[in-house]
Amino acid sequence: MQLPPPEVLAALPKPNYVDPVTRGDAKVVLNVVLYTILLGFIGLRIYTRTHLRKFFGTDDVLILVALIPTSVFFIISILADTKFHWTRHSNDIPRSEITRGLKIVLCVELMFAAACTLTKLSMLVFTYRLLASSTRFWRRVTSAAIAVVSLQGGIFCICLIFQCRPPSHYWKITVNPQPECISETWSLLIAGTINTFTDFVAVALPIRTVLSLQLQAKQIIPIVILFCFGFLSCSFGIVRTYYTYKVSTSYDQVWDSYPVWITAALELYIGIICASIPATKPFFSTILPHIFGSIDPLSDRSAYNYTSASRQFNQSRSAKMTSSTADTDAEHGEELLNLDKALGSRNDKGVAFSTTTITGGRGDSESEAPEEYLRIRQTVDYVTSQGRRR
Repeated sequence: MQLPPPEVLAALPKPNYVDPVTRGDAKVVLNVVLYTILLGFIGLRIYTRTHLRKFFGTDDVLILVALIPTSVFFIISILADTKFHWTRHSNDIPRSEITRGLKIVLCVELMFAAACTLTKLSMLVFTYRLLASSTRFWRRVTSAAIAVVSLQGGIFCICLIFQCRPPSHYWKITVNPQPECISETWSLLIAGTINTFTDFVAVALPIRTVLSLQLQAKQIIPIVILFCFGFLSCSFGIVRTYYTYKVSTSYDQVWDSYPVWITAALELYIGIICASIPATKPFFSTILPHIFGSIDPLSDRSAYNYTSASRQFNQSRSAKMTSSTADTDAEHGEELLNLDKALGSRNDKGVAFSTTTITGGRGDSESEAPEEYLRIRQTVDYVTSQGRRR
């Protein structure tokens, strides 16, 4: 760390270590409230997936791993205000604490980057599962987003650790510039911009899938509120990037970093909460069915297997359409039998497949669908109606 120029140091007021001006306890209260809500939703998510859905997916694992750096971020945020005096002006903090403070800053930046990356990966993996029966294009877009987020998060963490060579020079106090360190101002600005962009991508990708669902008006309102909070979290990322740039060019970094801590906490906690809310819908459907609708009888694993079977059937059908016309009817009959087997014993129990639509290869609407597509729909509808009668 390079100290301010001598003329700036000479103009500073006399340090006040006894009764200095502080920012107050707003950041502590904010962290405690949001972190408590976050733990509540993650607990509901685990309960829903393990007891109601009987399926614990990759997105759940990622959100639990994200909880580790998030908890470290929470602990340091509390200690920064209550023990390390980071609510004061930089001049009112003893010089002996600067080195420790810089180490803590580096740790917080790493934890925040890791938590945000894992949260976005959890959201994107969940979105990919929703798109299991969608077109290949959107699955590829989601896969590309997962790759970009993983690469961006990994590169940023590596750059943070090795922004100085050796890394220990990051918390070394010097009077002259440090040529062995990259420009923190531009590295944080670029990283913040890319991180905010991927935030918007992770929130926006599921919108197309949600819009294709036939929902009642009372079910749309909670979804709209959820997306509003998601984009609100992204907006906090924009504000955080702006204040991070201001801090990196300031001589009173401790005092000016207070808005960065606030917006970072809002962005991270709200992001994890929004990522966990969709997984808790079955829980709220059991206690508030008049608002969230009745619980979907399909478990996540069954829905995933069903949509995978549908996609495999469509691929098989497209390949076989190139064969002779004389064998078409026989092939379609075999395909329908295979599809019925792929649906499994859940059809025999009367499960209504309300979350997936089997699409034909040549048309997305029933008016454009070929005859075999209508036969598939009729088969599924018949199985569903037979199950309901039982």
